Amino acid sequence: MTVLLSIVAPLVILNVAKAQDVPDVQAYILASLPPLLEAIITAFWRRTVDTFAVIIVALNLGSAALALVGDTSPTMLLLKDSALTGAFGLICLITLLPIVPRPLMFYFGQRFGGGGTPEGEQRFADLWQHPQFRRLMRIITAMWGVGFVLEAAIKVVVAETYSFQAAFNLNQVLPLVVTALLVVATIALGRWGKKQGDKARARRLSEEAGRPAVAERVS
Repeated sequence: MTVLLSIVAPLVILNVAKAQDVPDVQAYILASLPPLLEAIITAFWRRTVDTFAVIIVALNLGSAALALVGDTSPTMLLLKDSALTGAFGLICLITLLPIVPRPLMFYFGQRFGGGGTPEGEQRFADLWQHPQFRRLMRIITAMWGVGFVLEAAIKVVVAETYSFQAAFNLNQVLPLVVTALLVVATIALGRWGKKQGDKARARRLSEEAGRPAVAERVS
């Protein structure tokens, strides 16, 4: 359903609308509706509003609001969409500042890595006490921030270089490619971090087990 409504449907709607000579602004707004519908269906199907659904709804509502405010030229619509992507990336980077308690991706990890249960989310939150975990969360947040800022920059270049229809089609695919790469990299870093944590825990247990034996020999 995600593939159909968030990827295929917007491409089909926009290209069909353009073939019917629908103005760019109306075609853009029509093409933004299927991802919003997908988030609503998912929320009703699971009988809960998850973080991903909230993000999708917020991005689509924000995109629609920006589309109707100020300049509504085709190129500006794509630039406004790029602004949302870049803003999310900048927010990720801002949360790395010392004045912010925890980086943004920590909360995403807590939601998805916690298995959707209060107990799982608490176990994930308890990992914050370990320096290696904190460093890993900051690395992942920085990676997502830089990734989204770069995606926004590419969108701007595409919007200024290609036709509205071609740029829209490319901008539907680019976020999926960037997100997929970031997810794969995040999973790889998470597994590496878990291995490092397991090794550190094994060393600590080994050291603790050896201390009584040493004490006995000394006595």
